[in-house]
Amino acid sequence: MSSTSYYLSGTGEANKLHTAVLKRVHDNHVFIVAVGYGGGGVFEEFCGKFHWSDEKDGMAGVYALFHDPDEWENEVFESEVTDHFSTIEKSDKSVIEEMVQDLWDKYVHYDEESDTRLLRDPFAKAQEGYLASEDWDEDVVGWVSNNFWGLSLSFDW
Repeated sequence: MSSTSYYLSGTGEANKLHTAVLKRVHDNHVFIVAVGYGGGGVFEEFCGKFHWSDEKDGMAGVYALFHDPDEWENEVFESEVTDHFSTIEKSDKSVIEEMVQDLWDKYVHYDEESDTRLLRDPFAKAQEGYLASEDWDEDVVGWVSNNFWGLSLSFDW
C-alpha cells in the first residue's frame, strides 16, 4: 500500500479548515479524498479514482461528490463527464476507507457543538495558508480540481 500525501489549508482563523485533500497512488490509480469549502458557507466533499488510459490515450476515472461514497456517480474521460452509477470494488473501498480514516483521525476534527471543521495539531499551522506533505504533488489533483469537484480550492493545471 502506498503512502498518502496531503494538502491542508486553513481559513486564517483559529484552526478552521478551508480544505483537506488526501492523495494516494495505488495499483497505477490515483485516489483522491477531499473535504473543503465550496462557497456560500457550504462544505463540499469529493472522492475519486483516476488513471492514464493507454486505450483511450487520456485521463480517465470515476468519482462521487462524497468523501466516503458507497458507489461511483460519474465516469470521466479528459473533461467529459457521464453519469455512471456503479458499486465500488472491495479493494478500492478499502483504500478509500483507510484514507477517510486518516482524514478524520490525523488531519481534521469536526466540532459538532460549533458545526466547525478544525485542523488537528500539528497541522493547525496551516491556518495561515497551506501545509503539504513533502511528497505532495498536484499531478492529477490539478486536473480534477479544475474540472470535477465542487470545492472552491483549485490547483494550477
